[in-house]
Amino acid sequence: MSNDHPSLQWFGGNPFPTFQPPQHLDIYDVRGAPFEVQLAVITATGIINREQPHIYLVTGNDDLFWLDHVFHAIPQNRVAQTGEAVLFALLDAYANKRAPRRACQCRSLHDTDANKGALRGLIIYDPNLPDTINVATTLAGQRDGLVVAPELAQTLQEKYQLPLIEDLRVYGWRTRLQAYHWAAQHLLSSAAPRLLAGLNPQLMAGVRSFLVASRTFVYWLDSGDYLPNFSVGLLSERALMQQIIRSFPPGSVHLGWFIDESSGVYFTSRSAMIVLASDFFTNLEVWSAIRPETVQMAPLPAPVTAEPGKRYISFTMSEGDNLQYLQHRMLRLWNDAGRGRLPIGWTFSPVTLPLAPALAAYYTSTATANDELVVGPSGAGYIYPSHWPADQLPTYLQHTGQLMQNMNMTTFEVMDASPWQSSGLPLASYINLDGMVLNDEACQHAYVQALAPYGLHGIVSGSGVLVPRSKYVDGVPLYDNLGLASSVQVAVAMIKGASLLHTRRPSFMNVYVLAWNMTPSDLLQVMEQLGDEYEAVLPGTLLAMLAHEQNRERESDGSSESEA
Repeated sequence: MSNDHPSLQWFGGNPFPTFQPPQHLDIYDVRGAPFEVQLAVITATGIINREQPHIYLVTGNDDLFWLDHVFHAIPQNRVAQTGEAVLFALLDAYANKRAPRRACQCRSLHDTDANKGALRGLIIYDPNLPDTINVATTLAGQRDGLVVAPELAQTLQEKYQLPLIEDLRVYGWRTRLQAYHWAAQHLLSSAAPRLLAGLNPQLMAGVRSFLVASRTFVYWLDSGDYLPNFSVGLLSERALMQQIIRSFPPGSVHLGWFIDESSGVYFTSRSAMIVLASDFFTNLEVWSAIRPETVQMAPLPAPVTAEPGKRYISFTMSEGDNLQYLQHRMLRLWNDAGRGRLPIGWTFSPVTLPLAPALAAYYTSTATANDELVVGPSGAGYIYPSHWPADQLPTYLQHTGQLMQNMNMTTFEVMDASPWQSSGLPLASYINLDGMVLNDEACQHAYVQALAPYGLHGIVSGSGVLVPRSKYVDGVPLYDNLGLASSVQVAVAMIKGASLLHTRRPSFMNVYVLAWNMTPSDLLQVMEQLGDEYEAVLPGTLLAMLAHEQNRERESDGSSESEA
């Protein structure tokens, strides 16, 4: 694949800024620096990195790994200062430089030629209300200001003569609802037109520098808070969150994360907005700017013929829709000594291809014959298909198909949620009676019909049920996941329990594995405890074998349903 592969084209436009490849990187290690120093460095980095990244931040060991294994060819200067001194080192180098010309497509009243300078001043947040950090982050993107604590502001004004842009303490907000209500009224219309982010205000690093660089509106509201507040016109946090999401056009992107996952994804799905879980993703400006030549998985091996007396198992690791998981936790799993010793399916977001192509290239280039990248739920971004507007689904699926084809991905993981899970009520999201399986038949057919031309061979669905079912949809197998496997003991017990219900041989089951808890080495232990009766295969192989068996049974009895 050439380096001109499709960018994230959604509904007539790319929501993301375009960054030029970096020619040189200054490496700043912010580990050990106080919270307020890290916050100032990270928001300054977002301003400086606009159009072309110049700074790479080390916030953890993973950042060092990627620096050595992916970005090693870029000339680098590792800045010696650490701790509190790292901010002064950065400002000494960049405080008086002009920012690069902005490339992001932003709606801003401040975007004039007179306002192109870097680090134009200071934005003070209120330490008594942490959510003002998010409001200040939105302001930082629009006004090119560092987000600082009050005491640090005084030091920087004296040392660098940086003017005060805004002091958020003067508004006297007592609740985050008041703060975000003001931000929605005064900042939302001037923010990036197709990007929104939910971010815990206590998280100073992660994706925050990218949010400043892209001038994204940042909030953190609880969709489970139904109670109206008299100080903001009887609005509740849930209602304001809905208003903010609904203000964006179809095809927009929600970065970061939510206080409550199920109701958050429900809201975004109803507005045809994809979710890219990315709150802990670091240095996204640099990742977005690097374009490797080839990012594609090798074809799957030809499926083997199922033996009548066998039970076939495939394992699918969870969390692939989660971009920060791909950068951090999956890296540790990928380096586990057990990887490559048994077949494993790894859910993986195809949006990584246009957004962080060098990350996708690392995994495709280091995969073994026992690794299969499975399209993460539920395609080109995390959505609940049955809640997505029907008239917007074809465009979403077409884009998904293009991305999965470009990466040579043929197996798909899809999830859905019930209205109960999407309510945002306490503990409701944990009541998972249907296993988040896609049961909507219209959506099932829409997925298969739209994605089959792009190479779809099979779908696994849900986050785990105890009695999985298989189905044949327009010639493509759709299989419920068995799970959720959170330990060796749980996995073995679930597999043996499901086997008691399926006496017919050969039998097939795809086990959905909780990636936060389990490793490839753990899965090796699972197979050892199961014994020779069971054989592990890739998810794509299992689905191909299942399709063959279903075809054979269909020919014999005319039924489209079979026991897995």
